[in-house]
Amino acid sequence: MKSGNIEQFVHLSKFIDKDEFNNHIEQWMVDFKSQFTKSELIGLKRLIRYSCKYAGISNAKIQTLVSATHNNEIGISRSTFERMLRKAKLYGILTVHNTFCGSNQRHNVYVFNRYQSIKQVESQSSKNEVPETIDVPNQETNHAETNNILIDTYKDNVIPNVPSRFQELAKCYYSPKQVLELWKCVKYSTQHYNDFNGQYVDYDPSLDKVELAITSFKQMIVNIKLGYTIKKSIFSYYYGIIQKKLDTQFKYWKLNLL
Repeated sequence: MKSGNIEQFVHLSKFIDKDEFNNHIEQWMVDFKSQFTKSELIGLKRLIRYSCKYAGISNAKIQTLVSATHNNEIGISRSTFERMLRKAKLYGILTVHNTFCGSNQRHNVYVFNRYQSIKQVESQSSKNEVPETIDVPNQETNHAETNNILIDTYKDNVIPNVPSRFQELAKCYYSPKQVLELWKCVKYSTQHYNDFNGQYVDYDPSLDKVELAITSFKQMIVNIKLGYTIKKSIFSYYYGIIQKKLDTQFKYWKLNLL
């Protein structure tokens, strides 16, 4: 999309007026408020306020929104705001449109969606992809501040050697460093497996490691929410879940070889 004034994006609004927009936001919050941290909720509420003039759309810069949180409440960081955006997009609350001026990326247009049930969100979540770069740095900051923003954006948005599908899901719950450690659990689990004669061989080549990582991660999150006790670290717990899934798959794989 070509960058411009907010008026040129009014057609993207999905609400008749501000009252309808607020009603849908209230319904979203009933289902998903608990999924956001206190700091992320500050960022989300600030974005909602900036989206009232044109019922559910805003093209305010991230730096403007983050700075606004420091006025009358505990302020948040840019990385916290970006984590909020990823969650809101994952749950279907928000759609993020990148805008460009020529070949240069400009700040985004945020469009709030009409309320959907949790089942509808779950069926569509796999189709939602978060852009690699959520927003461009504030051009008005000094050189040192810009460097810090770029470093934070890199850490939060791109984790080297980790598949994007897995990291976008896992980063909604854990820091980039933790996500990297979680992916290592997948790599170590699937690297080799004991064959019949006790020799190590490459595991089933048809195994989809990313799908295994995602299904195992979702199971871990569900278990945690259900109150399962984690005696060791989350990495050991996650590794154990993967191992159980691999054991089950390996049994079927051996049967096919006989």
